[in-house]
Amino acid sequence: MRVPEYGWTTQKVFHFLNFLVNGVRALVFVFRRSVQNLHPEIVQHILLDMPSLALFTTYALLILFWAEIYYQARAVSTDRLRPSFFTTNAVVYTIQIAMWLILWWKYIPLLVILSKMFFAGLSLFAALGFLQYGGSL
Repeated sequence: MRVPEYGWTTQKVFHFLNFLVNGVRALVFVFRRSVQNLHPEIVQHILLDMPSLALFTTYALLILFWAEIYYQARAVSTDRLRPSFFTTNAVVYTIQIAMWLILWWKYIPLLVILSKMFFAGLSLFAALGFLQYGGSL
């Protein structure tokens, strides 16, 4: 996650994403009534779910950072960690966007529940990453 010409390190990107996620969540909280009155309803779901997706990316980046430190300390190659990070995020965003498109096409209440369960699974996945790499440093 290094952008050398701008001095962006993994830590700076993490803090920027964390600031962005919390800022968007604060705005959604402040304008909650307006968000709930938006039509079509899919816009509500996107505004409420997007910060959760960005939060997953933020904490997956933190797990990537810890995993890189962990593997470097054990003299193990870290070549596959970044592609795994990007692939995981691409799969997560693709699944969620597909669910949003289906909900836009035809509102299915069960799919809304599945979407919320998907976010719960993402949170569990991130927690397991925290346990594996954050606890072993």
